[in-house]
Amino acid sequence: MANNQISGKSRSTIAVAVLAGLLAVGAFAPPGPPELVGRAVLPANTFSPGPHSGQYITPANGITPPFVNKQPVQGFSSVIDNHDGTFWAMCDNGYGAIENSADFDLRVYRIRPHFKTKYGGSGKIDVVDHIELHDPDHHVPFAIVNEFTHQRVLTGADFDIESMQRSPDGTLWIGDEFGPFLLHVGANGRLLEAPISLPDFDNPGKQVRAPQNPFSEESSALRIMNAVRTHAKLHGNANAPVFSPWDVMLADGNPATNVFNRISPYLTDPANAAATTNLVPASSELWNVKQMQAAGYPVVCWTVDDKPRMLELMTLGVNGIISDRSDLLLQAAQEFNGGVFLDSDGLIDIAKFDAQGHRGSRNLRPESTLPAFEVAMDNLMTTLETDIGVTKDKIGLLSHDPHIMAQKARLKSGAPYTDATQILIRDFTAAQIRSALVTDKVFRGPTQENDPRLSPVTLAFFGVAVPGAGLTHNADAALEDPVLLAARNAIYINPLLTELFTFVKFYAAYYDVGGPGAGHPQAVKRSKNAKRIRFNLETKINPRTDVDPLDPGHHSYADLTFGPMIMLKAIGDVILAFGWSDRADIQSFDFRTLLLCHEHYPDIRTVFLWGDFAVYADVTHPDSDDGTNLQPQAGESNTKWLAGLYWPYRSTSQGTPFRAATSGGFEGMAMTPNHKKLLPLLEKPLVGAPAGTLYIHEFDIASRQYTGKRYLYPLEPLGVSIGEFQLFSSKKGLVIERDNNMGTAAVFKAVYEIELEGPGAPVQKKLAVDLLNIADPHGISAGGSPGDYGLGNPFKMPFVTIESVVIFDRHHIGIVNDNNYPFSRGRHLGTGAPDDNEFILIQLDEALGHDDD
Repeated sequence: MANNQISGKSRSTIAVAVLAGLLAVGAFAPPGPPELVGRAVLPANTFSPGPHSGQYITPANGITPPFVNKQPVQGFSSVIDNHDGTFWAMCDNGYGAIENSADFDLRVYRIRPHFKTKYGGSGKIDVVDHIELHDPDHHVPFAIVNEFTHQRVLTGADFDIESMQRSPDGTLWIGDEFGPFLLHVGANGRLLEAPISLPDFDNPGKQVRAPQNPFSEESSALRIMNAVRTHAKLHGNANAPVFSPWDVMLADGNPATNVFNRISPYLTDPANAAATTNLVPASSELWNVKQMQAAGYPVVCWTVDDKPRMLELMTLGVNGIISDRSDLLLQAAQEFNGGVFLDSDGLIDIAKFDAQGHRGSRNLRPESTLPAFEVAMDNLMTTLETDIGVTKDKIGLLSHDPHIMAQKARLKSGAPYTDATQILIRDFTAAQIRSALVTDKVFRGPTQENDPRLSPVTLAFFGVAVPGAGLTHNADAALEDPVLLAARNAIYINPLLTELFTFVKFYAAYYDVGGPGAGHPQAVKRSKNAKRIRFNLETKINPRTDVDPLDPGHHSYADLTFGPMIMLKAIGDVILAFGWSDRADIQSFDFRTLLLCHEHYPDIRTVFLWGDFAVYADVTHPDSDDGTNLQPQAGESNTKWLAGLYWPYRSTSQGTPFRAATSGGFEGMAMTPNHKKLLPLLEKPLVGAPAGTLYIHEFDIASRQYTGKRYLYPLEPLGVSIGEFQLFSSKKGLVIERDNNMGTAAVFKAVYEIELEGPGAPVQKKLAVDLLNIADPHGISAGGSPGDYGLGNPFKMPFVTIESVVIFDRHHIGIVNDNNYPFSRGRHLGTGAPDDNEFILIQLDEALGHDDD
């Protein structure tokens, strides 16, 4: 990281040396239309050393990412004159979106343009050095991409920086669009204080928020996933972590799945207020599938048990579904879009869709038993999902709950087994548990069966002979037959993790050529699928120290299991022993476990589970659960569930609507000549604001407070947004305004001279430069590539985004475009190459005005 101080010098009449002779006439207004008097070009494919970049974008305009060990020098969104022939040019958020810019480091480059003029000049731009925005002092309170590094370099997935001003002390003020925020950084790029939010003066007590605002739950999952992916990479884990949410929390627009978007009568009853302090209704429309996938994360949701909903989620585009009904999930995968998920063998292609049997297939067989996993494999699931507990002797045992629940198990002895006597896994050895209990109870509707004859492979695995084994349905109810009862006692026990892995091998051999099941009509598919089936293994751990309502006299939630490292080791060591790092994932709601997995088992992919099951102060309330996994405990600033990473619990658009548009934050920002005030200008209208009107807010630097003063900026009929705002006196300045088109489709790119009226009043505007009609009588823009658009006389700036203006004196300004590398193509229509960064000098046809004060 370059540690170059940004310092200003006293302003000269013309800042760039080459203009001293060219523009000696700067004291008078030149005749004629605005004229191009200088131009310099930084080629699009200009790079600076740095970490890999472009890993989350697609090829465009002939450019194929990623960019190995380098960062593109592109996307200039604000430029500051150093008055020595160099300029600080700030790159914006990267590749145009929060989703694809996690590997784009936020930098400000010092550039030296060699303008081509009518007197000569190379027209090139030198990149001299740069500073990098970073936050080693942890001023950013929310998760950032480089959360777990020392320097904490900021990226385009953390902030979308678009405007910049320099204070007399050399520090920089930067306007962001994701918040929108103001950032204050030192001359070396070091963040000096926490991001400053914009108050919503139309709704006192609220903030103006964009959809990417990190203080809302809607964008926070993406930020945490970015942080944990970087953590994985730091430890050599190249696998993209999986994002695994409860399906009702996905933004699907389906009111029927909006189960949390309600206010419980319990919550609205004043008598219960003390018991439900700060517990507010959750939002169900939280996370966008396409957004998470665009950021590089597979989306596998849980737990879905009806086929219409499965098909709906497949249409939504999820990468996988975890289900208790493997039979229905198989049907849905086979039927969806004409069988698009199937490979040439008729099996589900996991590269297209991951069909996971939940706890084996718990709505078909007693959960977490080998018969449950057998039926999941019979239904050709691509992945077996299961939960792991750890016994007293540190062995991984398949169980969802810390206790072996009385609802699911009975004692082999026939003695009563009740909630009061149920076994806590960590207090007993694996042998003790397996010798004492039978987990064969059925209670999940008519589809859950425990007839051992339905599980011929499990019977063969345990060496149990039962007449009629291999039935495709429960032919009779004679399950209390002594033979069948003995078979249930033998096969319905909690398996060890090693036993599950061994069983899968046994199942593949059972249906392979020469195996006992080779004659089955599905034998080839079953054997082939079993040989490649994956495992999704969950650590059942709860970091909360609340008292467990099931065992209030002895245990808190956190005491019910061993800690994360012991649980992780019981799973990871088994995976390594079988050589199945490429076939097994480790998942958890407790992200501490998964961070440890990155460190100790870097070849194993991690799956981050997301849910919202609140603990009520009154734990007897029917909606009260175990806190999984977003709710902090009393006294916690950030929940241990998320490894202490920031989460704005239940702060959603329901309570604070998104009034700022995506890419609608502080695109422009002026500083008053006395350096006391900042005037950030929103790029697009706020929701609820007058149509076509933008707000300029006033910020007092000394007090670090917004004053409440707002000026109104009315857009032109063709204008959709602004690109920059600079003052040249206390009340007058320049604003770039544009349409959203490029190339031949661009019809409106303009610079307006404005004058601030009183707060609450529209600014006065007059056209200063039509950027699509600039005179070039001296052929300064001549040349270029075949088919280039907008070169010659008149000269055009046909770029989608033009985001920088530099005011040299009353007659001369500089304009710089943002090239949105590598996506924008407004100039090179003939070659199809991406836009370059162009820095042009314009001689105005009318002198900029002065204030009277």
